[in-house]
Amino acid sequence: MPKFHPTPIILDCWSSIGNITFYHRNGQCFYKRKPYTQYRGTTAQLDQAQVHHRAILAWQQLPHVVQLQWRELAKSVPSHRPPYDDNHHISGYNLFVSAYHGFAQLGREHVPVPQPYPLFPISYLQLLQVDSGTSSETVTLRCRLSLQNTDNPARWHVSACIQLTAPGVGCDPGKMRTYMGNRGQQNEIIFNVPRPDIEDYQVHLRYRFIDSVTGYRNNWSIQRNVCFGD
Repeated sequence: MPKFHPTPIILDCWSSIGNITFYHRNGQCFYKRKPYTQYRGTTAQLDQAQVHHRAILAWQQLPHVVQLQWRELAKSVPSHRPPYDDNHHISGYNLFVSAYHGFAQLGREHVPVPQPYPLFPISYLQLLQVDSGTSSETVTLRCRLSLQNTDNPARWHVSACIQLTAPGVGCDPGKMRTYMGNRGQQNEIIFNVPRPDIEDYQVHLRYRFIDSVTGYRNNWSIQRNVCFGD
């Protein structure tokens, strides 16, 4: 994708204008044109759109005093979009919707109550093994999760965006798919993903936590690509 080059007048860009969308990757700004297509989305995408619609309706039905509580709590939550500084934060609406989506992803969709944004644990997710097993349809990714600054590891559920490509092929964010990690023995986290139609492949993975108490989610962490083969 074309890279945006800062000028003395315009130092950075984000969001969309016309048919151009600016986005950031690895601290650099790029831009792309919006595609125009009749594609209406997969079943999973349509289901997610319905969840988002229900989240919007739930926010609209909240008493105004509760909406104000969400807005006050959001003042301490940093924005996920630039500029990244202490003067910018998300809105109460965004905080509410994030919690709603988090609980829905955990299979516990309901209207969340206002709660302070938690201190997420310091973590490292190490990809240990890719196991094709005897199945021709799925691949099992086995990871080890290390956590610090938490007394209750079970509180934090791992959600990952994953794509398997041929070695040397870059990641396509639009083709990454979301999977919930299953807990194995000790600190093991397991993801089951569709098997690619190639012999050798590499794993592109980014992950984040969902707080089972508040429904909140933190920013993505990136796992470096690792190559495997049959």
